[in-house]
Amino acid sequence: MCEVNNFKIDLNGIRETFKFSYNGLTNKQGVKYKLLPYAANEKTLVAEFSGVVGAFSRIISNKELKGKFEVENFINEVADRIGEYQDDLSKEYFKDIVKTMFIDNDNLVDFDIKTINYISSTSADEKIANFLYSTLFDENIKSSVNKYYDREIDNVMYKLVLDSLPELKDKVVSTGEYKCYLPFVRDQFIKDFKFLISQEELYKDSLKRFLEYYYMFYVSQLVMKLEQFEKVDTTKADKLYYTLDWEKTGKTRTAYQFGWEKIKNSTTSLFSHAVVLEMLNHNEINEQLGYKELAEIFNNMDEKEIESQLNELIDEYIRHAKHVKNWNEFKYEDRESDANGFNLVNKLFSVIRYQFENSSRGRASEAYKNWFVWFVQKNFGKRRGRLGYNLNMTEDDIILMTKLCINNQKKLKLNELFKEFELRGLFFDRDSKQKVVQLYEKLNLLEKKSDSGDAQYVKSIL
Repeated sequence: MCEVNNFKIDLNGIRETFKFSYNGLTNKQGVKYKLLPYAANEKTLVAEFSGVVGAFSRIISNKELKGKFEVENFINEVADRIGEYQDDLSKEYFKDIVKTMFIDNDNLVDFDIKTINYISSTSADEKIANFLYSTLFDENIKSSVNKYYDREIDNVMYKLVLDSLPELKDKVVSTGEYKCYLPFVRDQFIKDFKFLISQEELYKDSLKRFLEYYYMFYVSQLVMKLEQFEKVDTTKADKLYYTLDWEKTGKTRTAYQFGWEKIKNSTTSLFSHAVVLEMLNHNEINEQLGYKELAEIFNNMDEKEIESQLNELIDEYIRHAKHVKNWNEFKYEDRESDANGFNLVNKLFSVIRYQFENSSRGRASEAYKNWFVWFVQKNFGKRRGRLGYNLNMTEDDIILMTKLCINNQKKLKLNELFKEFELRGLFFDRDSKQKVVQLYEKLNLLEKKSDSGDAQYVKSIL
């Protein structure tokens, strides 16, 4: 972060962005500070990642797909490259073979890493892919990515089919559009991605779930970390517990109390945090600043000066938030902070959250959080009767995560493996750990030298 000697909130810029007027204001986010790729409506909400995979693959390989993949045009192109046929019937027979081998439900079969680039995407899919690329990827590993995407293949039929695919245009996308709030998630992503792409079959089969999990990991941690404001620890994951698809659970379980129950209410504050950070990033600094960076800057300022700026912003926001009819009922509990002015940052957040909770604008906040909530329910949630949703991992998920954790090693101590899970934001209580061990035993992956976790090894699944 650049050194800042004189921080000044751009109140005029805020007035313009938030459309302060006699009639009211409009809450904005994503202009000066890009926290999440969400909108305050559900029209383009993305909960299914098939299209995201294609968009992400094209971004990291510097390619662009113009138009939609057309099955009939593709099959005709493959057939035409053969040249002469004995008769028309032979050509049609060959076309049928191509369609059977390489087309599934009007989509191209992922028989090669390059074919992922032909998965079509909506603009909303591309927005999520750009978010993942900005927050988690590192341009320094693009050369190794290109090595895998550009390699030659020996299979004559595969080569014929690949040569028949529409040409992809070159397009370079730079990272940095979104702020990476959690560097520890990005570091782990890069490590696991390098391993994943080195295993082509695993990459083709698992890229979608891999991206889904890291999206889940990043946003779930972000939900918890934002609530800590300037006191946040951005070096490690906070505990968030998952249950297993095949186990029973109950209200007394750690996995229930400190799983989805722990964060579901905090998701309601996501839009409020996005709005606060948008406001505070209206300044003369050409850098996106999270709460921690803002606290560092505020601590180098005169306390009265930053408090004066924040009080002016809060007063002006309340004055223009005419959609709230009961500001006289607003109560704020002062929050202790060692950082200059951060008690008022918390007050600003409380003001914004209050106006969502006490006006028709609450629908916008609800829609914003639903981008994450609906994704979780579809991909990582399991409804368990009266308990509602629990965070959930399947057997296939455990196998994938085990492969990522063991990486290129032949085996890993059981206790170390659970620590590796936790580095990836995957926490299990005692009951779930026992079920995971039983799964390893069923798959014949557990090597026992004693019953101690330090003397039990999980073998590589590759």
